[in-house]
Amino acid sequence: MARDSLPESDLPSRLTRAIKRYEAGWEPVDTELYELCRRRPRHDDFADVYTKVAMIGRVYAAGISRSSKAEGDREAGVANGLVGLGNTITDRLAEVDDDHFERPTFIQILELHAHVCQELLAYTGNTWQQSFVSPKYLHFHCPTVPIFDSRAEGAVGRFVHWPTVYDLRRTIKRQRGWPIRYYNFATAFMVLYEQVDAETDLKPTVKGLDYLLWQPQ
Repeated sequence: MARDSLPESDLPSRLTRAIKRYEAGWEPVDTELYELCRRRPRHDDFADVYTKVAMIGRVYAAGISRSSKAEGDREAGVANGLVGLGNTITDRLAEVDDDHFERPTFIQILELHAHVCQELLAYTGNTWQQSFVSPKYLHFHCPTVPIFDSRAEGAVGRFVHWPTVYDLRRTIKRQRGWPIRYYNFATAFMVLYEQVDAETDLKPTVKGLDYLLWQPQ
C-alpha cells in the first residue's frame, strides 16, 4: 500500500477538487438524507427507521437485500433490529461530538458501530452489515461517523502515512468484537483527517474526505 501512496503535495489539490465536485453534484442528495433523519429522528419507531433504512440503503447501494441472509423482507429485518437498539443508539449518539472528529469521538464511534453490528447479526442471518451501519445509517444522524464502503476502503491507503496509521493502531488497539475491516479503515481515515488538518490550510470534514475517497481521481 505504501508504495502506491501519492505525494503529500498532491493531497490538498485533490481534496479541493473533490469538495468542488461534491458541491456541484452529489451534495443535494446527501442534504435530502440529512434532512430525512432530522424529520424522522427516532430510532425506536419502526416507520421512521424503516423509511431511513430503505432510502439511505438504496441511495448508497448498501445491498442489504443481497448481503443479508435473513428470511422475508431483509430491510424490514434490519429496521426491526435497529428499533430494538433504539434507546442505545439515541443515548450513544447524544454523547458523540457531531462537530469535531477527534480521537475520543473516534473511539466512541468504533464502540457504537461494533455494538450495532453485533446486535444486528440476529436480524441478518448472522451476516455483518458494517458498511450499512457506518455511512448508511449512523452517518446521516451524526456526520462525524466516517463513511465506509469498498471504494473508500481501497482508496484510503493511497493518501495516508502508514507508519502513523500503525502508531495509531498501537495507541487505539482493536477491542474484541470490533469488526476488523471497519477498524482498519477507520484508523487510516483518522490519520488522513489529522494529516489534512495539520499539514494544510483546509478545514477537513468527514464528508469532504469521504468524497475524496469515493472519487479519488
